[in-house]
Amino acid sequence: MSALPGATNFGRVDSPDPTALLAIEYLIAPDAKAVRLVRAQVRALLVDHGFESAKVEAVLLGLDEVVMNACWHGDASIQGTTVELSVTVHLDRVVMEVRDRGEFVARGGHAKSAAALPDDYAESGRGMFLIHATMDEVDFVPREGGGTRVRFVKRR
Repeated sequence: MSALPGATNFGRVDSPDPTALLAIEYLIAPDAKAVRLVRAQVRALLVDHGFESAKVEAVLLGLDEVVMNACWHGDASIQGTTVELSVTVHLDRVVMEVRDRGEFVARGGHAKSAAALPDDYAESGRGMFLIHATMDEVDFVPREGGGTRVRFVKRR
């Protein structure tokens, strides 16, 4: 399944985790319109499952950063591939995973302290800070077959 520019494909899937209330998979075209559509769908999903407004906004900010990083830094826009997103809602948390086929770049650590805010005049580098600042857990690992897998969790 591939996504057209400006489009997403998604579907409900069976989660291997028996504590999951709902699991959805998305294929996202590396396009701003598609990212906005996914953002709106994830917002509705979290609100429908009772997440507080502040937690929803934190999740969406982190999600925006991870998906945009996958689209641009993960080379999806250059390669014409899709970015994969899984969203799994549990009673106490939401778990998301973004997968791309770009070159994996090892991060200098996974602790929140490792994602420092760049200086005021830096043209980039705020995304890692925002991802770590908005999520309770963040993990970057190489993807089998090439690429990067980012798993991030927000507790209620």
